[in-house]
Amino acid sequence: MFRHCLKSMLVLSCAFQLNAAPIQAGDVLEVRLADLKPTQAVIAHDQVNYKLASYRNDHKKLVEDFCEMSGWGKKVELKAEPSLLQSDSYQCLGKEKGKKQKKSAMNTVVLGPDQQLYLTDGHHGFSALYDYVGAELKVSVLVTDVFDKAQHQSANNHDFLRQLVAQGLSWPKDANGKALPAQQWPKQLGRAALHNDPYRGAAYFLQGGVWKKPKPALPFVEFYWADYLRQQPELTFPGYKSAAALVQWLERIHAHMLGLKATTSISHGFTAAQLGWTGKADYQRLDQLLCAADKPGRLGLSLHMRGMALSCGPQRFGSELLLDTGLQQLPKATDAAGQVQALIEIPAGQVAKWQQSKSQPLKLEWELKDGKPRKVNYLPYPANYGIIPSTLYPVAKGGDGDPLDVLVLGPAIDKGSVVQVRLIGLMRMKDQGEGDDKLLAVPLGADYQQIHSIESLRAIYPGADQVLKLWFENYKGQPQQINVEGFAPAKEALQLVKDYSL
Repeated sequence: MFRHCLKSMLVLSCAFQLNAAPIQAGDVLEVRLADLKPTQAVIAHDQVNYKLASYRNDHKKLVEDFCEMSGWGKKVELKAEPSLLQSDSYQCLGKEKGKKQKKSAMNTVVLGPDQQLYLTDGHHGFSALYDYVGAELKVSVLVTDVFDKAQHQSANNHDFLRQLVAQGLSWPKDANGKALPAQQWPKQLGRAALHNDPYRGAAYFLQGGVWKKPKPALPFVEFYWADYLRQQPELTFPGYKSAAALVQWLERIHAHMLGLKATTSISHGFTAAQLGWTGKADYQRLDQLLCAADKPGRLGLSLHMRGMALSCGPQRFGSELLLDTGLQQLPKATDAAGQVQALIEIPAGQVAKWQQSKSQPLKLEWELKDGKPRKVNYLPYPANYGIIPSTLYPVAKGGDGDPLDVLVLGPAIDKGSVVQVRLIGLMRMKDQGEGDDKLLAVPLGADYQQIHSIESLRAIYPGADQVLKLWFENYKGQPQQINVEGFAPAKEALQLVKDYSL
């Protein structure tokens, strides 16, 4: 009997075989991470990477998280270079002061009919500890249920695992959101065993702004959001090519979520409101994902763990002064087929004031005001703002001496993108008495194939032109500075492109 305990190294099995009191729901156990069986096959590696980078930079943070997950609170004392495998190198002060262990802060497990412990909450936190400290680390867990062996006779334990799914205690899907048979579930924690779901990571990084965790808590809420986001064609994950590409992807997700309604069906029968959707923009959170106060932000720390280069100096993305569009040469105003092209400077739904660099036309620069990067102190841009490349609208002809401005209606388009558009009109506008007309356009494609003019825009989207008018007349916060004089037909917009192409 005792030899079997040594061989299995399973503390729990030894307790049973030594006739210890049966484990019951509500018990707190101290077990090795190696003894916990996952009940989901995927996690957000970026969330775990952020934790790991934080622990590397701040050992106190590691001990604080461990003590908090153990139910003793975050107040700690470090006696030496702390190691969670050496109990004399740190103290959880809540434990030392005799405070009651807080069960609600602990990760939860169920005892299966095979006498194994199945983790039902805390896969990210424990995976971070597993990868940073190791499988032998002992952690405190709360038992929430004990499954009777007599009721689960399957030799492979599959009926019990299916019951976990039925009770909402497991997330039985792979990294692509496809159902995963119980026999393919991973056997241990950590990033090596649990696959990465970047959409789950996106939900994590955007939580707290455009959506917040609902109350009471809803298990797997981030996965519900991930399931929905993965199905949106315009939100395809760009891969880990660059920090800039990832932030732009998160910006697109943020803009998409802002456009939802409380009643929008998201996943598994839940509406956006039921999953914590707020509909509130959080541009500060986006700005600080890569860098915050000249230090790596949460996403920046995570990407550093992947070995991706990141600078939080003046050239960083999100607060850098220049963004390379990736273009090898400046596009013409129209392509070979005669289709008008637009270079996007500011995506719809954003407030940062980007523009084509006059000294480096293949790059965008964040416009400065009083020496600081400029942001619109108003509601975000109601349309994608950009220019018709390789054009110049002379002051002598009523322009502002810059390329022709264009508003591309529709969902957000990444800044630096060149898109084919159909001109539908012209918004006649003056800024402090000087000409500042804006071409109006829609992207090519089925979504806007019926819009060819200001009249068709008004018919299909009543009031859309007035939204643009009111926004531009008010966004600078100075009454009468900008005056929208009216709208002109598409042929006048097209004529401007023809007349002032370089």
